[in-house]
Amino acid sequence: MTKGVLLYCFDTPQVSYSTITDRCISLIERNLDLPVTVITDADTKGRIKSKCDTLVVDVEKGNTKLSKPWYNLERHLAFDHSPYDRTVVIDVDYFCYSDKILRLLQSESDFLVHKSAHDVLRNEEMRYHREAMLDLVWATVLIFNKTPRTKAIFDTVKLVKENYAHYCHLYRITYKYFRNDYAFAIALNQVNGHREYDVIPDSIATVPANAEILELKHDGAVIRLKDKILSLHDQDLHFLNKDIANV
Repeated sequence: MTKGVLLYCFDTPQVSYSTITDRCISLIERNLDLPVTVITDADTKGRIKSKCDTLVVDVEKGNTKLSKPWYNLERHLAFDHSPYDRTVVIDVDYFCYSDKILRLLQSESDFLVHKSAHDVLRNEEMRYHREAMLDLVWATVLIFNKTPRTKAIFDTVKLVKENYAHYCHLYRITYKYFRNDYAFAIALNQVNGHREYDVIPDSIATVPANAEILELKHDGAVIRLKDKILSLHDQDLHFLNKDIANV
């Protein structure tokens, strides 16, 4: 069975995601030793310096976050894009400072996703329970095999994306821009017949957007929020502050 990592990387006018992707790939090489395929557009491909396979697509635009372009509308195609039998999809700003992903790949589950994330500075869970009738999942990390069930999940996500306003009304989702976290939550809820499903048992260690990134090292990061400085080592981190492209 082939195993590998799938990344989605599209530079925006504000953020050099290609720079972030290069750092992400270097950590994958160091701690996971897995092949990497990057889904990207023609312009961004020329800026990626790492050795990796690439698949060039026409990026779908139009989504925004905090009034800035947010190119996140391709992940529902990961089942079709992936050349691997067992695939890890991660955000390029999710840095693998440990071998956690390798351990998760040993699971017998054909689809895994986080259902919990926490703020590393405040040490509290990040909750959005008032934004919808169902709990979201964190599509920051997806692990899946190419099975009929996972194809049904991705096909349902496609359907949700095409009819997002309808599903927002159905599930009373207050966040009206398309968000993969809700789309996969809806798909998993429907494909599993509104029953529980397998999830990654821990919580995503998340560096909040308002944290200052003081240093990025090969085994972790040093961050600051106001007068609090935190040094984090040997754990995977999801950075919401895209200034990591400039550190």
